[in-house]
Amino acid sequence: PNECTLRTHMSLLDASCIRVIAESVGIAQVSDEVAEALAPDVEYRLRDIVQEALKFMRHGRRETLTCDDINFALRARSCDPLYGYSGTDPPRFCRAKGTQDVYYLDDAELNLADLMAVPLPSMP
Repeated sequence: PNECTLRTHMSLLDASCIRVIAESVGIAQVSDEVAEALAPDVEYRLRDIVQEALKFMRHGRRETLTCDDINFALRARSCDPLYGYSGTDPPRFCRAKGTQDVYYLDDAELNLADLMAVPLPSMP
């Protein structure tokens, strides 16, 4: 196989991933050729950001990568940070029963009636 073919097979992201990402940012049509050409570049940039974020995590002497680490890495690369993702506690994933590789985010169940019963805060 030629070098181009070898490189695309080693990529973790494929053309369908690139199409999903493009659609999520409002680009409706991405050809197969363009998606396949973008996949290795997108993967390289993601790996670069994650490796930089891991440096921030290690420098902070932590074992859990946080959204703040990603934001620091993005700022170090002159990119906009991710808004709306933060928290002091890492997300807790649970293994789905009867499976080995399916996980779900363990969210607390909220009672809507209890939330509605709480009085609204006063306006400043």
